Amino acid sequence: MAEYTYESLEALLKEKLGDNMPERAMEDIHEALKITEKMETEGWKFKLVDLSRGSMTETDWRATLTKDDKKFSGQSDHAALAVCVAVADALVG
Repeated sequence: MAEYTYESLEALLKEKLGDNMPERAMEDIHEALKITEKMETEGWKFKLVDLSRGSMTETDWRATLTKDDKKFSGQSDHAALAVCVAVADALVG
């Protein structure tokens, strides 16, 4: 998993996705999932897991994209950011 700042992650996603980058993908899980839905039509498998299951006060999300035996993951306490990191890593390869 690469290290990103919020700004560098957003810039990379806009560069790679162009018009397919939803407006609020980094803040809104529903918008972030639109990216993974498109990637799934291209053969990617997507999984989102809350690693802190059972906690009422904490979250720790891991998003994973897999294709051709390559796995790319992002992890954050914000689900949308975890998804966006996984997407960015997968797009960069």
